[in-house]
Formats: sequence, C-alpha cells, structure tokens
Amino acid sequence: MRYHRQAMQELLSSSTSETFLQCGICKAGIRNKQLAENEELHCARCSYVVKRGHRATSLQPAMAMAITGIFFVILANINPIMIFEVAGRAQENLIITGVIQLSNQGYWPIALLVFFSAIAAPFLYFISVLYVSISCCLMKRLPYVKQIVNLAELINAWNLIPVFAIACLAAVVRLKLLGNVHWRAGMLWIALLSICSLLLAHFFDKDLVEERLAGITRQIT
Repeated sequence: MRYHRQAMQELLSSSTSETFLQCGICKAGIRNKQLAENEELHCARCSYVVKRGHRATSLQPAMAMAITGIFFVILANINPIMIFEVAGRAQENLIITGVIQLSNQGYWPIALLVFFSAIAAPFLYFISVLYVSISCCLMKRLPYVKQIVNLAELINAWNLIPVFAIACLAAVVRLKLLGNVHWRAGMLWIALLSICSLLLAHFFDKDLVEERLAGITRQIT
C-alpha cells in the first residue's frame, strides 16, 4: 500500500514538472522541450510541426517594426497620395478622401470597411504588437496582454494596407485615361507602410510570445 502511494506521488510530481503540447492535427500529446534556433518538434503520430525553435531576441525586431509602422501610418494619412487634374481643375487625395466620398455618395458600409482596413486596423495592429513586445522584452506582464495578443492576431487579418497600395496603382492607371495624375509623398509612405507591415508579420511570432508570457507567469508565481 505504501509502495503504491509513493509511486502515485512520484507520478504526480513528474507530470506537474513536465509540460505537454497538443498536436494541432491529431490531438496527440507531445512532451515539451527546449529547442535550438530553427529546430522543430514533430508529432510522433502524424509528423505535424508542433513547435519551432526561435531566436532569443526575435521580438526586438518586431518591436522596432511596430514603432516604425506607427510613424508610417501617421505620415501616410497626413500626406496626399496623388493630385488628379482634369479640365483644368486639380484635387489632392488623402486616404480619408476616399472614405468621405464613399460616405457622401451613400456607400457608408463600404466607407466604414475602407476606414477600418486602411486606417484603423494597421494603427491598432502596430499598437497591439508594440504593447505585447514591450511586455515580453521587459519580462513584465502588462495588463490584458493576453487579450491584446489575440486582438493583434485578429486585426492582422484585416490589415489590408498592401492591398490598398495595389488598388492605388490600379486606380492611377484608370484615372490617366481621364486626366493627369501626379504622385505625392503619401504614396511613398503607403509603400513603406506595406513593407513594414509584411516584415512585422514575419518577425512577430505568436508561439514565442505565448512562451515568453508563460515564463513571466512562472516567475510571478
């Protein structure tokens, strides 16, 4: 009886000291372990990649890209994208100009969609990533950081700045049939914002963020 009780205690202590991951495909349990950079942990049942090794400083570039992206969002919205001339009349166009014109013509659902995907979503995404990166780099659990991680992942799907940049190029091709189009600084900032957004999506690793936050929680407890 004493032997079984001791064996049960050893089993419980070993299970609490070790952490297990769950395969995203077959739901099998995989014992977690520390991985070197670019090393992968595969599921023994279906060979799915459950975890990848990361660089210890991989969130610092994400924080730098987030700060840069915030400035690019501001500059892209305060500078005109282009000047359109037709019949001797010229008009400067900002990102918000298209939102206002769609709203005035009664297409307010499309106006809201453009405003959110081209202005609000990029700004909120950069702010969210910056907040989470600061928490992980400083090894300090900031308020609601877990919820903001999920918010950043959700908003990233609506960050359509690269699509908006391509749409601007397509619009200029069509507008040149009607009049003269002159590029302005706003298009440069939109292009740089698109590149920054793509780089940030590469550097910001949610798995590493969750690992860092779990480590912070263990330090607190």
